Amino acid sequence: MRSVRTHADQLGLAYEHFRGGRRWTEAQLRAAVAAACEWGEVAAALGLEDGRAVTTIKGHAARLGLNVRHLTQRAELGPPHHPDATRLSRAGSLLAAAWYALCGYDVAWPLEPSRYDLVVRRAGIMRRVQVKTTTSRRNGHWQVFLSTTHRERTTYDPDDVDEFFIISGDLACYVIPLEAVGGLHAIHLTAYERYRVVGFDQGLGVREMTAWSV
Repeated sequence: MRSVRTHADQLGLAYEHFRGGRRWTEAQLRAAVAAACEWGEVAAALGLEDGRAVTTIKGHAARLGLNVRHLTQRAELGPPHHPDATRLSRAGSLLAAAWYALCGYDVAWPLEPSRYDLVVRRAGIMRRVQVKTTTSRRNGHWQVFLSTTHRERTTYDPDDVDEFFIISGDLACYVIPLEAVGGLHAIHLTAYERYRVVGFDQGLGVREMTAWSV
């Protein structure tokens, strides 16, 4: 295709009206880019509704060397500052790292594969931390699994993990040493209240932190 275009350029032939498998021509793309203020308008002008179309037309614009500095990417965001508990598992390690950092620990992220999620250190003592989250209730109590989920559940070896940092669905936090739960696949957190720490549900107890919104 590139050689054909080269020959066409040498012969002074126009080829922008060719579409290939597209529903728009390069000339239409040039016009849409010039007239639009953001990429969504370019897609609409070309009759494209699929959100992935923006990525495609941005690629074509780059190939054609079009000036797109005046275009912005419209952000389709929901209402701000509304955490969703269904995302807790994704945020778990980040929340745990923040908690340890706020408590004065140095925090490191191990390379994969590791049986622990974080390495924390304070006063010369190092701990390997496995982070667990739960949004599951059983008989009115938070239940959390302390075993891996690869094919069949396997408990953690005391040689691999020193403690669990657990975050429940209401953002309560627990730091439970492995010795207290070794060999167990699942626990109810109500039985481990003595390991509950000041957590996100209590504003971390940091007097200077008066609001969570940014």
